[in-house]
Amino acid sequence: MVIVAGSSLYDVLAVHPTCSLEDLRAAYRAKARALHPDVSTDPDSGAKMAELNQAWHILSDPERRKRYDDDMGLSRVQTQAAAQQAANPSHQPPPTTSTGSQPPPVVRRSRRDAWVAGVQAQIARLARLAGRSATQTLLLKNPRGERADYEAVVELIVRALLQDTEPRVRAARAAGAAPLDLGVAATLIGIRTLADSVRRQSSLGVGQELMMTAELIDRMWDVLAHELTTTLEVSLGGNPHVARTIAA
Repeated sequence: MVIVAGSSLYDVLAVHPTCSLEDLRAAYRAKARALHPDVSTDPDSGAKMAELNQAWHILSDPERRKRYDDDMGLSRVQTQAAAQQAANPSHQPPPTTSTGSQPPPVVRRSRRDAWVAGVQAQIARLARLAGRSATQTLLLKNPRGERADYEAVVELIVRALLQDTEPRVRAARAAGAAPLDLGVAATLIGIRTLADSVRRQSSLGVGQELMMTAELIDRMWDVLAHELTTTLEVSLGGNPHVARTIAA
């Protein structure tokens, strides 16, 4: 396997961005065995295992991997070209587009930036899935607008949930979230933060969009918390029930 220059989730697994799923799986298993507490003497093995699990969670799924590559600015064509160039480092001119201009350079991110981008991609995916489920329920129960209105509010919620990713992940770990639950737990922490903001805004009046936001985040909490244990959900603060609060 070829180790990529730079830092990314691929570096965590020590594979090239063009590697197959089989190579990813083999690399993950080998590193997981090396970091097992019965084998490893590394005091940071726990943190490294969490990082390894996060990398595997994103890269083992084709859709998540594609979104991550897009976020990193690494299309399959770009990564394959980089691999070929590394194997044959001749002084060839860079490829040009149909208009004759050179394609934009690939921007490498630090390992921390790559990790944050991966977590944010997971949060965005989870939030949109929960938002769609919550929208469907609210449209059937007590609609306050059309589907497009709810979808617009869900996107605003997603943007808010992508803020302060690192401190929210730290808070999720402190609450007892396992590595594979960090994305869900961090999203729920973001929902509670957003619920507090909605409560503050309600003191100035409760309009239709604010009420839709409140109902959506309460429903989204229930959808996401279903994946966690009751103990962890309680540690995260439980459903904020902000819609009930501001309605009262």
